[in-house]
Amino acid sequence: MSLRVAIFEDDKDLADILKMRMESSNFTVTEVFSLKEMYWDTTDIVLGDFRNKIVSFTELSKECKKNGIPLIAISGAETNHKPQLLKPFTIEELQAIIIDTMKKSAKKKDEGFSLFGLFKKSS
Repeated sequence: MSLRVAIFEDDKDLADILKMRMESSNFTVTEVFSLKEMYWDTTDIVLGDFRNKIVSFTELSKECKKNGIPLIAISGAETNHKPQLLKPFTIEELQAIIIDTMKKSAKKKDEGFSLFGLFKKSS
């Protein structure tokens, strides 16, 4: 089973590229442009553009906390949110921060987080 990621990014081209790259690394990715279209029960982690013009990051953060879903800020500059990933970034950096965030989230919930079957093997 792959990790289910929701991306809140107001730049459609960037969201499409992220989705394509992540899916090639065995993530299940949904692009979301409104909190009303978010399916919290089928999401493991959220990537949110810190300066998103469509969905306020503050509102997104509140909803993630309410639903117990980890949130990673993606931004071109330092933010006050941790964890964060600064643009530009590689798919490897993205994978590393997602894994680290999921491990920390599982530890908080006193659950285990397994990497087994999460990524495809490199050829």
